Amino acid sequence: MWNAEIYNRYGKERIQPSIDLVTRIREMKFQRILDAGCGTGMSTIPLVLAWKNAEIIGIDLSKEMLEKAKEILPAVSFIQRDCSKSLLDMGTFDLIFSNAFLQWLPNQEEFIASAFSMLNEKGIFAAQIPLFEEMPANQCVIKAEEIFADKFKGIEKDKYVLHSASEYYDMVAKCTDKIEMWITGYCHEMDNYGKILEFLRGAALRPYIDRLDEEEQKLFMDEVLKNLEAEYHYQENGKILFTFKRLFLVGQK
Repeated sequence: MWNAEIYNRYGKERIQPSIDLVTRIREMKFQRILDAGCGTGMSTIPLVLAWKNAEIIGIDLSKEMLEKAKEILPAVSFIQRDCSKSLLDMGTFDLIFSNAFLQWLPNQEEFIASAFSMLNEKGIFAAQIPLFEEMPANQCVIKAEEIFADKFKGIEKDKYVLHSASEYYDMVAKCTDKIEMWITGYCHEMDNYGKILEFLRGAALRPYIDRLDEEEQKLFMDEVLKNLEAEYHYQENGKILFTFKRLFLVGQK
């Protein structure tokens, strides 16, 4: 289950990619915007600030996340929807925005094609995707899987699904030839290894935690923590640099 409080604990780090994605398209005019996989509304905030007069709709499957989003942005329409199913009944949009969400969909190529079919002429599809599997932290988690191998059998169906930048480009290129793509590494300053673990618990570790009881969760988290300590190192000023790679895609219909 998603925990909105844990997810929001690193709001500053999680909202910056949304801001950067919005900045790339800020000069464009949008009347109707869909924030797909809006979560707690952090990704929606930059949209509201950039296009104050637009109709903005946020959709997400998590009731808990949406409740938090409604508290933050009461003027925005937030709707509980499963984005892995057709959204065509919602009409057309000038911008379909997706921040750190696509990886949770099993049918990402189908979603992208459907999103383009829902765009008005010259509409924009804009997405940010965390490239977690290319990070050392991912290996720290994979190594920790071994202590509960029986519990994690078949976990792939519950986990995020990440493709390469090249594969995501091909998915969008099937819908348009007007594409911008870039990768950014966000260097987060962490006070200690526990802070990195807490950051990961907000999303990447969720499928694992959901399969374990309280005692097992502690053992698993301790194992991940031990692996993080071996992989990452303190800087001279006592901080740990935790670099998080993210892929950005903008396609115009």
